[in-house]
Amino acid sequence: MLAMFERERVQLLSLTSRILGSHADAQDVVQETWIRFAAANASEIRHVPAWLTTVATRICLDVLRRQREVPANVQSLADDGEDGLEDTVLLADELSEAFSIVLGELTPPQRVAFVLHDAFGMPFDEVARILGTTEGSAKKLASRARARVRNRSARRESATAEARAVVEAFLRATREGDTETLLSLLHPDVVRTADPQVLAPGSAQRIEGVETVAAQTRLFRASARHASVGLIDGRPGIVVGDGDRIAAVLVIRIEEHRIVHYDVVADPRRLALLEVQR
Repeated sequence: MLAMFERERVQLLSLTSRILGSHADAQDVVQETWIRFAAANASEIRHVPAWLTTVATRICLDVLRRQREVPANVQSLADDGEDGLEDTVLLADELSEAFSIVLGELTPPQRVAFVLHDAFGMPFDEVARILGTTEGSAKKLASRARARVRNRSARRESATAEARAVVEAFLRATREGDTETLLSLLHPDVVRTADPQVLAPGSAQRIEGVETVAAQTRLFRASARHASVGLIDGRPGIVVGDGDRIAAVLVIRIEEHRIVHYDVVADPRRLALLEVQR
């Protein structure tokens, strides 16, 4: 039985991690699934992968219900909307990022239905069997979860576009030495941090306040000519360098259309930890 279980372990861990949003919790669920499998009568299990998926998913539901204290009645949690959305499946990258953001907003049955169907391609009749509900309700649960993911994803894309506009204006003002625009783009309590590699000897690595930061930002005017707007770990920022060589990046945090913090990263060890797209 151990050999049969080990063949499914990776899939079970992937499934439970998606549902729970925690690798540690997923490990616990997979271990509990093995305990139940080892204690079961193998001759009564017709299809081992399906049996393991069902058991692991139901353990996840129990975990989520304890965490959220939601009703166990799956049927009552379904939407009253249309169920004709099963043919629309999120792309894997959209699913992983957007779903991780809204994970805590979904009820346990929504999370299970969404992950089983949209991430793992399980038919809704199987999803319904695992959840102990009807196929129609399983479709509605996944539909509601999908709508929340897409709404959040759309808001995130809008926020990214707005942030990029702020970063572009910031870079342009830095190149032109436009103090007035810089002051309008920086939050009154803005903080700038920087690695020693880009600072004059004895300069402070952390400075605060819009006037001070704006004055220091103007000192980067020459470097700004070799800079462009890019994505730093998926968020708009500034990349400084020629060709494929990256000398530094500005990791920028924006709130309410103003820059509240930017970090000039030039230490090769820190740069290596960032995903930079130009």
